[in-house]
Amino acid sequence: MQGRLLALGLVMVACGNDARVDDDGGDSTEPDAAIDASPPIDAPPDAAPFLIPDTPANTWTWVEIPGTTCANGSPFGIGVNRSTVSDDITVFFAGGGACWTYEMCFGANPTATHIEDTYTQATLTQEVGTTANHNQPGNPLGQATTIFVPYCTGDLHAGSKLTTYTMGGNTGQVFHTGSTNTAAIVDALATKYTAAEKVFVYGASAGGYGATLNFHLFATAFPTAERHLLQDGSPFVNFTDLTNYTTLQTQWAFVFPPNCTGCPTSFPAIMDTVGAANPTSRIGLLSYTEDAVIGDYFGFTPGMLTTATNNLVDNQYDLPNTKAFIVAGTDHVMLGRENITTGPANKPLDTWLAEWVLGLPAWETARP
Repeated sequence: MQGRLLALGLVMVACGNDARVDDDGGDSTEPDAAIDASPPIDAPPDAAPFLIPDTPANTWTWVEIPGTTCANGSPFGIGVNRSTVSDDITVFFAGGGACWTYEMCFGANPTATHIEDTYTQATLTQEVGTTANHNQPGNPLGQATTIFVPYCTGDLHAGSKLTTYTMGGNTGQVFHTGSTNTAAIVDALATKYTAAEKVFVYGASAGGYGATLNFHLFATAFPTAERHLLQDGSPFVNFTDLTNYTTLQTQWAFVFPPNCTGCPTSFPAIMDTVGAANPTSRIGLLSYTEDAVIGDYFGFTPGMLTTATNNLVDNQYDLPNTKAFIVAGTDHVMLGRENITTGPANKPLDTWLAEWVLGLPAWETARP
């Protein structure tokens, strides 16, 4: 049980491709740059929910979801790996950086993945492989049907806008539609998996933020199921320069969880809102004290992120249903290495994850 709880093959690839940025987290004042003032994209009109087809068991299959789009305007969708031994589902949100300026999205070193790509079955196979073994007795996460939500919108899966970026006479458009995509996906999942008794939602890096920002959709779609959330390398610490936070909200038409009144000025307030709104859901954070990727994006200098992470754990992961697994170091994500990662007091990560999955009393915060 404690070995490879999340070992369906997808996490090792999907978590490890985050783009990197300079230490200032990206320059929001590029020459000739401008804030796109166009309105958010409206949700599509009500229609019959899309029914996910029956896909081959134990095999990754690409399923396009109507009404969704990648950054370049091409169709979006999900990877489905169907189980025949469980009605439950796990939903993994992939990571891969973020962008909110022309240089970040289209420059020589883009800071978000798949911005100019069309996602296909071949892309899915490259990222998660072809098969998965769901016959894992005693492991509800491994037995469940697995849903892979790719990342191709550069907006933490939380945008709702077609944005035009300019710099030095160059122009590029990005469908930052992560939020509208996720809403359509969750509607489709709710229509298909009506018998699910447990729904595990998790993600890595940008995907961990996306899983959290959209967790309320699963509460609405699966009101009678157990719902649990795991964030890997996705600490809700504040930006050192709130200008970047304000800019990305405008460029993406950022969609916050319901009743998140303090969120436009405080990134940690998102965790306050999500934790309080889901008291029966286990919400776990995996994070390194000096995560170099997070430090780059949020503008931290060495030592600052440790302090910010400690404050986050003290104030946002102090509820009975919110716990954290913190390891000293500069690495970024832990999933895919759970059988070799050890935390404080020599507690193995796979043991902590087993406690999260099963809701064992021993599931508590572990930190240096």
